[in-house]
Amino acid sequence: MTVLRGSLVTLFYRLTGTTFWMLTSVITARALNLADLGVYVSTVIVIQAIGTVAASFASATGYFVSKGGRAEAEVAANSLILSFVVGGVLLVGSVGTLLAYHGDGRGVVLLAGIALPPLIARYALGGVALGTNALWRYNFSVHGPAYANVGLLVIWVLAFDQRTAQGALTAWVLAQYVSFVGIALMHRGWAAWLVHRRPDWRLIGSIVSFGAVIGVAGFISYFNYRIDQLLVAWLDGTAGAGAYSRAVTVAEALWLVSTSIAIASYASVGTMNRHEAAALTTTGVRHTLLVVVIGAAVTLLAAPLVLAVLFGDRYTGATASLRILCVGTALFAPQSILANYFTVQMGKPWISMSVAATSCLINVVVSILLIPRVGYVGGAWATTISYALVGGMSVAIFLANSDSRLSDLWRIRREDIGAYVRVARGVWARRPFDQLPPPTGSGV
Repeated sequence: MTVLRGSLVTLFYRLTGTTFWMLTSVITARALNLADLGVYVSTVIVIQAIGTVAASFASATGYFVSKGGRAEAEVAANSLILSFVVGGVLLVGSVGTLLAYHGDGRGVVLLAGIALPPLIARYALGGVALGTNALWRYNFSVHGPAYANVGLLVIWVLAFDQRTAQGALTAWVLAQYVSFVGIALMHRGWAAWLVHRRPDWRLIGSIVSFGAVIGVAGFISYFNYRIDQLLVAWLDGTAGAGAYSRAVTVAEALWLVSTSIAIASYASVGTMNRHEAAALTTTGVRHTLLVVVIGAAVTLLAAPLVLAVLFGDRYTGATASLRILCVGTALFAPQSILANYFTVQMGKPWISMSVAATSCLINVVVSILLIPRVGYVGGAWATTISYALVGGMSVAIFLANSDSRLSDLWRIRREDIGAYVRVARGVWARRPFDQLPPPTGSGV
C-alpha cells in the first residue's frame, strides 16, 4: 500500500470521529457563554492531561498482544484491572481535594475525578484493539466519546437547558462511561477470563513498566499542544480562553492529513532500511506540506467567515489568533512524520520527547511575556513561535541523521502530483478504498 493510499484509508476512519469532535465544539461554543466555555475547555484539558497515563497503557497493551504473543482476552482483562485501580486512586484524590476545597467549582473537581476511571480503561482496551489490527474497535476507543457526547449535549445541555460549564462537563463525563461500555462490549472474552482466572500481577507489572516512559513522553507532548490554552485561561481569564479555544480547534483540524500520513507510514518506517525510511519520510512531509499549506492559506483568508459559520459571530474576535495559528500549525505539521523516523527507525524516542519539551518551554516563556500585554492573541504568537523554532530543530536533526537534502522535504515533485491523479481516477472508477479493511473489528 502506498503512503498516499494508506493515509487515505486512515483518514477515512479519522474523518468520522473528527466530524463528531467538531460538532461537540460547535454545540458547546453556541450553548455556553465565553467564560463557561473557557472553564469547560480548561477542565477537559486538565482531565485528559492526567489521563495521558492511559496512552501509556494503550501502547503497552498493544505491544503485549502483537509482539508478546499474549491472548487478547488476557491482556484486556488485566489492563482493565490496572486501569480501574489507577482510576480509583485518582478518584479518591479528587474527593479528598473536594473535601479540602471550599471555593467555587467544587462540582467540576468531582466530575474530573469521576471521568478518569473509564477514560483510562477505554484507552487500554483501544491499545488491545490496535495490537490485533482491529481498526474499527480502535477507532471507536478513540472517538467513541465524541459520538456519545454529541447526543448527550443535545439532550442534557440543549433540551434540558443546562447551558453551564458544569452541565457540559456532566455530558462529557457521561460520554466517557457510555463509550467505555461500548468498547468493552466489542471485546470478546475478557469478562470470562476475569471470572475463571486470577489477575496476572506479573503481566500488570510489565504493562506498568513498559508504559511508564511512553506515559511521560505522552504527558509532555499533550501539554506541548495544550499549555497555551491553560496559560490563556490563567493570564487572560476564562472568557478569553473560551474564544481562543475555538481558534485552536479550527487550526488543529489542519493536522488531520499529517497525522493520517504518520499513522499509515509508522510500521513501514520501522521495517525499512535507513535510506528507504528517509525517502518515505520525505515523501510524507511533502504530501503533508502540499495539503496543509493550501488548507492553512484558505483558512487564513477566510478566518472570520469560518469562525462565524461554525461557532457564531461572537467568536470572530479570535480571527487574528486563528490566522497566526494557521501559520504555526502549517510549520509544525510534519512533526508527527519526522517523529516516526526518530522513534521507530533510529530507536531514539527521547528525541521527539526533547523536541516536545523544548516547544512547551518556549511556549510558556513567550506566553507569559505576551498574554498579559496583548491578550489571548499572545497565546497564538507563543504557539507559532515555538512551533517554528522546534520545527526547524526537528528538520536539522533529521537531515543530520539521514542522506536526505532539505529540498527533498519541500520541493513538490511530478510524481507527488501524479499520486493524487491516480487516486482521483480510482474515485472516478468507484474504487478509492480497495485496501480498506471491513469495519467489523475483526482485523481481517
